[in-house]
Amino acid sequence: MARALAALLALLSAASLCRAVFVIEKGGLKVVLPQEAKEKYPGGFDVALAHFGSPRYGGTLRARLIYVDPAYGRTETCGGGSCAFGCSDFSTASPPLDLRKEGGENYIMMVDRGPTSNPCKFAEKVWNVQSAGARGAIVVNFEDRMTTMEAPDEDDEANVKFLTNITIPATFVTKSTGDALKALMKGGQPVYVVMDWQDILPKKQQVSWEFWTNSNDQCGPVCDVQKEFIKEFVPVAKEFDAHNWTVFTPHYIVWICPTPYRSSSECSSQCIHKGRYCSPDPDGNLTQGYSGSDVVQGYSGSDVVQENLRQLCVFQMAKDAGKAYLWWDYVTKFGEQCDMERKKYGQECAEHVFAQINQDNWSSVDKLRQCIGGQQDDSDHPIMEAQLAAQKGNTSTGEGEVFILPTIRINGVQYRGKMATAEVLRAICAGFSTGNMPQACSKAMDDACMQGGKGYQDCASRTDGKTQCVNTFTGYNCTCGHGFISHIDRTGEERCLDINECLSISQLDPKCTCERCACNNTRGGYECITDIPNECASDHGGCWHADFKVKGQSRSFSACKDNLPAYKDALAHGQPVDSIPLHTCTCPPCFTAVERGGKISCTPKCDLQYCDLDVGVCHAEPGSGGVGAGVIVLIIVAVVVVLSGMGYVAYQYRLRSIMQQEVRAIMAQYMPLEDSDPDGALAGLGSRLKRLAGGGGGSGEANGGV
Repeated sequence: MARALAALLALLSAASLCRAVFVIEKGGLKVVLPQEAKEKYPGGFDVALAHFGSPRYGGTLRARLIYVDPAYGRTETCGGGSCAFGCSDFSTASPPLDLRKEGGENYIMMVDRGPTSNPCKFAEKVWNVQSAGARGAIVVNFEDRMTTMEAPDEDDEANVKFLTNITIPATFVTKSTGDALKALMKGGQPVYVVMDWQDILPKKQQVSWEFWTNSNDQCGPVCDVQKEFIKEFVPVAKEFDAHNWTVFTPHYIVWICPTPYRSSSECSSQCIHKGRYCSPDPDGNLTQGYSGSDVVQGYSGSDVVQENLRQLCVFQMAKDAGKAYLWWDYVTKFGEQCDMERKKYGQECAEHVFAQINQDNWSSVDKLRQCIGGQQDDSDHPIMEAQLAAQKGNTSTGEGEVFILPTIRINGVQYRGKMATAEVLRAICAGFSTGNMPQACSKAMDDACMQGGKGYQDCASRTDGKTQCVNTFTGYNCTCGHGFISHIDRTGEERCLDINECLSISQLDPKCTCERCACNNTRGGYECITDIPNECASDHGGCWHADFKVKGQSRSFSACKDNLPAYKDALAHGQPVDSIPLHTCTCPPCFTAVERGGKISCTPKCDLQYCDLDVGVCHAEPGSGGVGAGVIVLIIVAVVVVLSGMGYVAYQYRLRSIMQQEVRAIMAQYMPLEDSDPDGALAGLGSRLKRLAGGGGGSGEANGGV
């Protein structure tokens, strides 16, 4: 049941958008050269804007069209086949492709959708096109159908970098359009086209724009990008609001629970107002969440949709008080203080944040609670009903539905591109009518990071790895480019550390991993060295070589040693290999080097059939009169025994000497010894005592009287 309802909740938006309209935002592509091609297609071609990258709203991009395939004048091959799908890094192509080195022109690269057997994601194709130095990408469909290329899934870690690092515009065309453009390139003349974004947005004196978001902070990288955008865009939004240049409205996507399931526990945990307004569960578990004082694991969808309603109420109340900009302050502070990871998400933290933006008492917590109402009220809520109506779009005006987060609509048209301050600001500025654009938009419309622009040139010329130019509201920044990773040192300064792709990438291009291939680490990238010569395979590299019979069989021996392992290791660490020869002349095991006439020749140490050819150790030959291994062992044992005996004798002698010294020391305590009487005064007394003890001279009686 829970699994069925989980799938059901994933389709809730479809139930609420049954009358919605899906609109593909389109731009223009026109041929400008050669003249005959321009005349053949005077109206140009429609292109669908991708939901990632950086379209130049309000501007154009003129560039030479390129299609990397041998049939269209390009010799590069990828993985032994065509590069036309753009599924691999063009730096690993043969030969490597870097358009930045080809005459300083701007290029727009066209790649095909697919391949069918093993396709790669749209964003991966555009990333590879950008890495090759192209200023724009066109993806050609394999059928005559237009679609929008969506951003990578937020749970696909391998593609997360595309959300923030793709800085070129990306478009999608039908198969017919792609075939027509390819046919023009077969004419032999360079084909130049213009991508045009000047008329994508309706023009108004006062631009209205909407930001569709969500208070859930557990949706991975997408949530991180969204929170970062809100934080960075605050000063821009406040300035435009203060001058009344724009009208801003925040929105939140709302799901609904179909009527037959509204009484279920699953819908109750994910919805408020008896299943009318729902949000997907943050952790995907429909049966767990925080309920009053009873804490169980995780948060529920009802917690999220309730906070969404609270934030909408904050905006409505702030707008009524003439302080609509305070919504930005609230959501920024809420994101910083009330995250789910620290278990701070909920009413208590939210009201604490509200108190911070209400220090001048422009409203009250009671009014906020009154706006929100009861979570279990069995009635419609006007603010949430307005969200449902807005996200359906408007079929009469061509306003499309909103079905992904985050989304921005400008003058009723959905913004397509990267969720970043500079790109969004540029799009908003493109929505002003002629002559009504604020002065603050001048920097946004001047793309300093465009190839040839000041920012592009400044960043590209840096040697510290900060080679990527990123537009900002105040100009541009140079950040760590492709092949580098950002590191903040103890002083707070950003440093770019080179990524050693040869050692860190588990699946290198096959041209780097074949037997006679090597990966050469370069600063900011790597290159594959192929067909490394085996100099020992040609006349033994000029080294000594000869044939010998070993145990009745002829074997060839050579002094040529292949240095491929050392050569590969040096390249992988980015070290120079000029001093590393591909081979050296070194005698093999069991041979001794002899220099003759400036050349090394090798002679056997012994009869080769008695030599270990792996380690070069010679053994005794049977019947040679030499000392056998057994005899050598006996000799060694005998030597050990003799040495042991000598050691024992020395030990006994030393022990006896020590004992004698101890006895003499004891006796010295009771009588003086001869060697302790330096003057010999007691020597005579000792002699007399010895005689008396032996009975010599006088009678014992007389002596006893003494």
